Amino acid sequence: MRAARLSGVDGQTQLLQGNQVIADQALANTPLFEGTQVATLEDGRAEIQFDDGSLARISPQSALTLGVMRGQGSAAETEISLQDGLAYFELQSGSSGNIRIRFGDGTVTANGFTILRINLDTPPGEVAVFAGDAHIERGSAMTVDLHGGESLTLDGADPGRYNLVESIEPDSWDAWNADRDQALNAEAGVRTGATNGFADGGNPAWGDLDANGAWYSVPGQGNIWSPYDASNPGWDPYGNGYWMWTPRFGYIWVSGEPWGYLPFQCGAWNYYSGFGWGWGLGVGGCQPWWGGAGWVINIVFAPGGYRPPLRPHPRPVSPHLSPAGGGRLGPYAVVAVNRRSAIESGELPVRDRNVPVTIAGASVQPLRPLARRAQYDRAPVSGAINSESATRMRYDRSSAIASASRPQYGYPGAKPSGGATPSGANRPTGSANGGSRSGSSSAARSSGVGRPAYPSGGSASHASGGSRR
Repeated sequence: MRAARLSGVDGQTQLLQGNQVIADQALANTPLFEGTQVATLEDGRAEIQFDDGSLARISPQSALTLGVMRGQGSAAETEISLQDGLAYFELQSGSSGNIRIRFGDGTVTANGFTILRINLDTPPGEVAVFAGDAHIERGSAMTVDLHGGESLTLDGADPGRYNLVESIEPDSWDAWNADRDQALNAEAGVRTGATNGFADGGNPAWGDLDANGAWYSVPGQGNIWSPYDASNPGWDPYGNGYWMWTPRFGYIWVSGEPWGYLPFQCGAWNYYSGFGWGWGLGVGGCQPWWGGAGWVINIVFAPGGYRPPLRPHPRPVSPHLSPAGGGRLGPYAVVAVNRRSAIESGELPVRDRNVPVTIAGASVQPLRPLARRAQYDRAPVSGAINSESATRMRYDRSSAIASASRPQYGYPGAKPSGGATPSGANRPTGSANGGSRSGSSSAARSSGVGRPAYPSGGSASHASGGSRR
């Protein structure tokens, strides 16, 4: 059984399973299982990380469902359905062929690392490929390959027709997507070798650990990770979070820590006298509890007197019908936990990358970050598109994918600081709707273009059926 991570939430976002609301306000670090829908309201934004390093991000007034999540490794199969709104997808090279994205009556797959944007504000949909190669099908009526720097608009009257142009119309949410990538790149810049060789080593959640704590290679213990906050004597791994009800497992723990995903899905926490809390995996990578008998609190050794937070009763009160939800079943209560544990007095050693510590009787040095690889600026031009822009300019993708910790690419942007018009600005878009957003949902998205505070050109080839206008 697989799960994805709801890695970021900003504004009002709901989680649903079938006709049941799991959470009126989604929580970052929630594991998302097959069949889960993530729906953002007027001010909502969400990011989903998959175990192979692929990403999905949805802007306000959008809905996305994890239709299929089966298999492991090279046999993994993932199907994502975008029901409404605008979304960005980054598909990793090792698994892109096993990920399908459905939108309306269209399907997108990718060949190698691919970054794309899908807009359903103007049905039946528009697809823009920032980098890589995407394959688009519309049943048996249309098959077309789309390459980096190209965009395509489907025809609402004739499923066999489409409009393909060798440029991308900027959207006000491109900057948000780029900002989130920059944040992940910053985390990748401090990556250590602690998880080298793990089958799930591409999971972006590992970067959260490197950025928020220190790894130590401890004799007889393996690699132990400890968050910076664990140097405070009262810190508790289960001191900040929520009990959230799920249809399959009942109440599960969702950590409130920005890094709090992997250390609560696998491995074990231990308390080391004189050092404090540390978390370790052993060998082989993360084997989440949902692949076994069910949820557990993963503490092997705790100091005397420690008690984990009490899990709510496994049979909560009956859900109610939510009139606002169109008759859908309403959510169970989310139980917040905020506490400190008085375990031992005195100071605990600071988790510092340059300071040795003693763990289980052994003096160990923290693992150092791997050498950073060259980084490239994603934005080839200065400035950022925003909702106040009077004119939406058309840009060709102008920066190459860099050999970096995460692949880099150039987004469409505003005019360069010198005021010159980019080379692709005078190309016709060919879009039936002009490429701009329209209607109330467009206005709602543009209004929130501020950056979120997270808790934490080539030619086309036509295989069959396609025709240019």
